[in-house]
Amino acid sequence: MIDEDRFGLGVFICIFNKDYSEILLLYRNKEKREKWGADWGNIGGVVEFGETSLQGAIREAYEEIGIKFKPSDLRLIAVKETLNFMPHLQAVHFVYATTIDKNTKIVLNAHTNKQESESYRWFPVEKLPEKMLDKKEDIIKWRDLVKSGCAIDLNL
Repeated sequence: MIDEDRFGLGVFICIFNKDYSEILLLYRNKEKREKWGADWGNIGGVVEFGETSLQGAIREAYEEIGIKFKPSDLRLIAVKETLNFMPHLQAVHFVYATTIDKNTKIVLNAHTNKQESESYRWFPVEKLPEKMLDKKEDIIKWRDLVKSGCAIDLNL
């Protein structure tokens, strides 16, 4: 089979605690860790045909951690374009952010038949794990954007 060049549209949500000092990250399953070369990542995935990026973000959060966000709960903070996201794949990700209380019940893989994550953990933003899908600098930048109330960052 010959790989064809493709374009992907994705979303993810940076979920911070109420004072923005910590971020919720998912420890992905073995298959995803091997595929992406990263252990930890934000909630997110592919925007399905027929849904907006906001609808995709809400669906992904519901599937992955069991929280049903309202559209007003999420704030678009960045658009990230990645050439060569994978071989033969160029991707654009809409980055959303929100805050939740750290005592909010998290149910991994709640509304999906896929077991994408093995565990979750709150990390101090200033002490993020080494093997993350996103760069530490980006997480800090996105945290600062949402915390300050700024508009989206379109620095692609």
